[in-house]
Amino acid sequence: MVDIHPTNETLDPQDWAAMRALGHCMLDDTFTYLEGVREMPVWQPMPASLKVELHAPLPADPQSPEEVYEEFLRLVMPYSLGNAHPRFWGWVIGTGTPLGVLAELLAAGLNPNVWGGNQSPVEVERQVLDWLKEMLGFSHEASGLLVSGGSMANLIGLAVARNSRAGYDVRQADLQGAPKALTIYGSTEVHSSI
Repeated sequence: MVDIHPTNETLDPQDWAAMRALGHCMLDDTFTYLEGVREMPVWQPMPASLKVELHAPLPADPQSPEEVYEEFLRLVMPYSLGNAHPRFWGWVIGTGTPLGVLAELLAAGLNPNVWGGNQSPVEVERQVLDWLKEMLGFSHEASGLLVSGGSMANLIGLAVARNSRAGYDVRQADLQGAPKALTIYGSTEVHSSI
């Protein structure tokens, strides 16, 4: 049984050298995957036997990070959606890039919370937004957000449209009951995030 209340509570690896070696291996494997992805099928279905293996019961004993990574290589990497492939044209999801992998690595290592405060990731976000405003011809006073993707952008865009066009204070109305219904017009083909 796993001891869920260890006396030495830490999320640090027990062996930093082994973790560093695993990280280098993961990076090399990822670059090898991206370098050769155009030679693979865009998508391949996951065999039913592997699906069963993925839906195994909760493990009672811990696994080493190396064992978990081996499962990822065998069960996950070969059977993703395919959007890292240059011929993936199913949706608007862009392909991954080696530089994007490294950027995600840096971001995950810092794990920034850009709510505000005197910290460099906030200033980076502000600079990117300023560049976007300049590229799009928006005024310097315009505001913006960097979000996780198109679905979140749709949700925020709808909220901004609602708040600016409702004709009343939407926040107050939510507390007291909205004075009038608002309607969104869209076809049956709109994205599910709408």
